[in-house]
Amino acid sequence: MSWFSILPASISFIETWLIRIFILLGVIAIGPWLLLIVYDMLLYLFRTATYEIPYIGGRARNRPRPRAPSLSERPSGKPRSFSVPGVPTAIEAAEETVEGLKKRLDKPGHERTSSKVILSDDE
Repeated sequence: MSWFSILPASISFIETWLIRIFILLGVIAIGPWLLLIVYDMLLYLFRTATYEIPYIGGRARNRPRPRAPSLSERPSGKPRSFSVPGVPTAIEAAEETVEGLKKRLDKPGHERTSSKVILSDDE
């Protein structure tokens, strides 16, 4: 450790403890996900291996062979339809805003003259 240390030899223990802390934080962050992936793989292998065994596996109970989930097909066999809701373009959104403002100005009871705003250059 002392060959690659950036600290003097008298306080190199700080660098050692920092390395240990970051390794611990890495294990805390990655560990649960790694355990879930390993568990999922082991469960899939177990289910695949026991499919053929009578009284335990799926063939004895007329169940289908285990398959990985599909993004393009539902469990019933129907294809999935992926759709994105219509997002208005910037021009459409601006037109809607202008139309809304015009409607608000044209409402009865809205007095244009009371706001003291100059509407044209003539006034």
